[in-house]
Amino acid sequence: MGTPNPARPSESPSDRRRRLGRQFLALGLEGRKLYNARTETPPTPTEAQIAEILPPEGLWIRLCCKKEKEEAHAALWSYNEDVDYVGPERVVFDDEDILGSRPDVTAALEMYPERVTNQGSREHIKLREETLREYSDEIKEILAQMRATRTAYSLVKYGLYHAASIVTHAFVEDEVALDAGSLLHVFWDDFGNVVRQWRVENDGVEDNFDGAWVEGAWKENFINGIGELGPAYHKGGMRGPPYSI
Repeated sequence: MGTPNPARPSESPSDRRRRLGRQFLALGLEGRKLYNARTETPPTPTEAQIAEILPPEGLWIRLCCKKEKEEAHAALWSYNEDVDYVGPERVVFDDEDILGSRPDVTAALEMYPERVTNQGSREHIKLREETLREYSDEIKEILAQMRATRTAYSLVKYGLYHAASIVTHAFVEDEVALDAGSLLHVFWDDFGNVVRQWRVENDGVEDNFDGAWVEGAWKENFINGIGELGPAYHKGGMRGPPYSI
């Protein structure tokens, strides 16, 4: 949940999340300029900012703060704590003053673009481009034929490329999640584009996802064609086919 304030040892988790959210809002001024400029050279946070606000895993975003949904929120959050979708180092944004007016996760991301823009690196860009180069038409066609009966062609065809584009992920508690009990799981690239997303099924598969994230086990989901493509990765999108490298 972030590091307690040394000046306030009795700070509650709720107050801590509110403080972190406001810090992120302040940090976002320069980051939003970067996000809008779509540059490949993100600003470098200080070590304190990385430790306090930008841990590499475990992000939970609460978008729906309606009073009539409070009981559903309490139940969903209780379930999260039991199964630990995001681990002990998670960052939780549930401040209605900051996120309550945001209609969706794309709008919410504009409040803290550093979450994704600071995760990119030269190594990440190199891996993404090398992965795309290694694709052969023959391999892509075989994979597509093997899985065509159960998944969308483009999801399988470029699954490894999509996985190589990911820099971070988040579980999103939106109104649909509160109504159906299924969190939205979103994966972003280094420009803040949604690469893929899906609703978490209540079958325990994604319990303690942060462990799978660190180990890279989640990439199997991409290879198997799970999820929905974000707009940027559709044909003609800024990160979609046709490719020319």
